[in-house]
Amino acid sequence: MKLILIHYAELSLKGKNRREFEKQLQQNLKHLFRPTQIIREHGRMMMHIEEVDEALLNHLALVPGIRNFAVVHTCEPILEVMQETAKRAVTEAFGEDLAGKRFAVKSRRSDKRFPLTSPELNFEVGGFVKNAFDLLVNINNPEIVIHVEVTAEQTFIYTDKRKAIGGLPVGSSGHGVVLFSGGIDSPVAAYTMMKRGMRVTLVHLYNSTINREFTKIENLAKQLSLYQGRVQLIMIDLEEFQRHAIAIVPARYRMIIYKRHMIRTAGLIAEAMGAKALVTGDSLGQVASQTLANIHAIYDASPMPLLSPLMGYDKEEIIELARKIGTYEISIEEYCDICSYLIAKHPETQGKREKVAEFEADLPTEGLEVIKQERIFFAGEEKKRNV
Repeated sequence: MKLILIHYAELSLKGKNRREFEKQLQQNLKHLFRPTQIIREHGRMMMHIEEVDEALLNHLALVPGIRNFAVVHTCEPILEVMQETAKRAVTEAFGEDLAGKRFAVKSRRSDKRFPLTSPELNFEVGGFVKNAFDLLVNINNPEIVIHVEVTAEQTFIYTDKRKAIGGLPVGSSGHGVVLFSGGIDSPVAAYTMMKRGMRVTLVHLYNSTINREFTKIENLAKQLSLYQGRVQLIMIDLEEFQRHAIAIVPARYRMIIYKRHMIRTAGLIAEAMGAKALVTGDSLGQVASQTLANIHAIYDASPMPLLSPLMGYDKEEIIELARKIGTYEISIEEYCDICSYLIAKHPETQGKREKVAEFEADLPTEGLEVIKQERIFFAGEEKKRNV
């Protein structure tokens, strides 16, 4: 049995609401990792789990709401026991042939009744370990760092403190619907909103004349379920509307008109589910539909707040995060996106709202046949469930 000590990110700033945020994080960790036990204490959680490997630790580092964590050794808050435990922790992590290695001890007391101050504890534990391995003290540039946290009941000692993604636990900031294209950007936008505590539902809009195989879209949803625990993917066939748009709307304006209809459709789904916002993967100026003028012409079709968390990101920043969360390699797989199907040779970059209104007046935007498919993905499970 292993014990992972978890420190929160922004949860410590939530005052009277803090308990609810902590309970949400605890629930998320239970769904994602199936631990044998999770104990909440002031400012930390202890997760007991059967097996720990590098894949699990890398996964944990990307779970929203966690600031840092470590696999720890525990012992009684007695100095002699702490010294021996620190020695054992160093041996397990680095071996015994450590003469001349630089090291430091960083101690913290949440129980101020412990008789030694943090600097005194650094000295006592550090001196014992230094003599045991013939180490060199180097506070500014250590090769080995021993962390000691003293509570009233026990002491946590560890050498591998890992930084996590931070943010808020998924589910603590409401529910939003993501317009999910399957490209690089929209999965990153979905994860970015998860990091701010939003529970997301993915809506993929497609054309059944060109899209019949959805393995890529499903794999992206499955990957995102690793961070949310349960992800709902809704797929809507907009072939009928696209057929009308191609017949009526000039080529240069089709992308604007079509994106407006996508937003309206996703908005209807969001309203039916009680979601409070739509989310897109737009990044300012990245493509023709994302000029400021076109964003102005497109976004006012939304019946609710429309959030674009990547608006100020450049492509390399988006790709870097996509690689980190494991969506990049899936996103670059071949797939015919319905928006690219509509792109004109010279698309409009300065869309006018009056022109949009003129074209939409001739288009059927209601009463069209809607074919809907739905999937549910669960973290850690290969199966998908049709609903």
